[in-house]
Amino acid sequence: MKSKKELIEELSQSMQRSGTLTVLHTNAVADKIGISATEFESMDLISHNQPISAGHLAMRCGLTTGAITGIVDRLERAGLVKRVRDPEDRRRVLLTPVENEAKKRKVRALYRPMSQAFEEIMEECTPEQIQFLVDIHNKMSDRVETIITELRGQ
Repeated sequence: MKSKKELIEELSQSMQRSGTLTVLHTNAVADKIGISATEFESMDLISHNQPISAGHLAMRCGLTTGAITGIVDRLERAGLVKRVRDPEDRRRVLLTPVENEAKKRKVRALYRPMSQAFEEIMEECTPEQIQFLVDIHNKMSDRVETIITELRGQ
């Protein structure tokens, strides 16, 4: 049996590989729908944090407001996002996703093999094992968000 230290190192290496493959998969999906990976990830942040200001999006992405303006311009031209005035402060512009069923279907189709693989693997697990994975993943994600904020000096 491997020691706890060896297992932790093996898990760390596995997680690094998984992270790299996730980035590569995101690049491949984004390319298939005609946007960059940064635009795809920005769109994901807009969808999950709507409405969101361009400044807050820039901060979350670790990009300048100028870079975000270009990303939002391209997402707007692609019909994926729209700018709306903040009803509480008309000087402020908020970003919201545009419902685009054709793009949603295409993205779902591109993610289908990944979803099927995930479901097949999860079928092998007990509910307790899945709950353990959920708990660990959520704890790690919370820590990663904190680490990213610290790295960016925010």
